[in-house]
Amino acid sequence: MYHTLLVPLDGSELAEQALPYVLKIAQGFDSEVVLLTVCPPSDPLKHVLVEYLEKKAETFKVSKVKVRTLCIEGEPADSILDFAAESKVDLIAISTHGKGGLSRWALGSIATKVVQRSHIPVFLVRSSERAEATVKLARILATLDGSQFAEAIIPHVEAFARAMAGEVVLLQVVEPVKVPQLTVYEDWAKVEKDLTGKLQREAERYLSRRKALLEEKRLKVTTTLLQGKPADTILQYVGESDVDLIALTTHGFSGVSKWAYGSVASRVVEASTKPVLLVRPPFPAAKD
Repeated sequence: MYHTLLVPLDGSELAEQALPYVLKIAQGFDSEVVLLTVCPPSDPLKHVLVEYLEKKAETFKVSKVKVRTLCIEGEPADSILDFAAESKVDLIAISTHGKGGLSRWALGSIATKVVQRSHIPVFLVRSSERAEATVKLARILATLDGSQFAEAIIPHVEAFARAMAGEVVLLQVVEPVKVPQLTVYEDWAKVEKDLTGKLQREAERYLSRRKALLEEKRLKVTTTLLQGKPADTILQYVGESDVDLIALTTHGFSGVSKWAYGSVASRVVEASTKPVLLVRPPFPAAKD
């Protein structure tokens, strides 16, 4: 599924924290890795960047992973996205921020632009002063909202689980219904409880169907249904559970749980300490 992985680097150690994950993904999918950096036109540091990329490529070569390096001139975000589209890249793996590397561009702002504009799946790694000692991608959390748009993440989760011999966790969050305290409702608290209960039952049936479909493909699957504010609830679950990767779409269209998926994705990306796989689903074709 991921034949070509693109890894933008800025020469910083924080940006390089994506590399162990990229190596694991490349080994699982037998992918080619492209290490890319972008520099301004006629940058005197270009030859240094070329040497830097070659040095970073050695780890992949030692591990028998296909790798190539490229230093191109231009504006970073545009250059990354243009190259990814022209080269038919299958996955862009990028750290969420970097600090003043050789190429002198702020990886954090570039990552944001790439996420907002990419139609290619993006694998985000939260870089920190202390890198993860062990890289794992065995337990994959797929967040769903009951919509077809959110379900666009499922083939990617399935592929990861198969390549990593891992487990899929399907998570849905039902946001409790709040109704206006109007005189038309004699017992508005009961109305809220009944409506929330209905959404809960619908979500249970939905998750059960999705689980059955994945189990037919001989994948290990569990489901979790929670109540609360979607983004906060997802983040709390991740913090309390042994999750290695969060997978979600960049937007959805109000499925049974009725929550705005784009804002949830943004919040999860901003706050998660775990890697995040983001997929932008295609819009349905217009009918004549």
